[in-house]
Amino acid sequence: MQQWDVVGVIAALIALFSTMVAPIVKLTHAITKLTTTMENMEKNVEELTANNRSAHERIWDHAREQDEKLCDHETRIRVMEEN
Repeated sequence: MQQWDVVGVIAALIALFSTMVAPIVKLTHAITKLTTTMENMEKNVEELTANNRSAHERIWDHAREQDEKLCDHETRIRVMEEN
């Protein structure tokens, strides 16, 4: 082999290596970004679920209070009608 053949083989190996490494680096970067995004989304969904649960509890508590007031008003109206 001559010197230029060796240089050509080395250049071909470097080109092959760079064509393989560039997509792998991009893919690794994309996977890392997606993993971070999914972790944040999971945390946000957990917070949303907790907030949603507490909001529903407040709504049902308010509805129960309203039911009690309505029952009390109906009782008072009935007493007034009887008198």
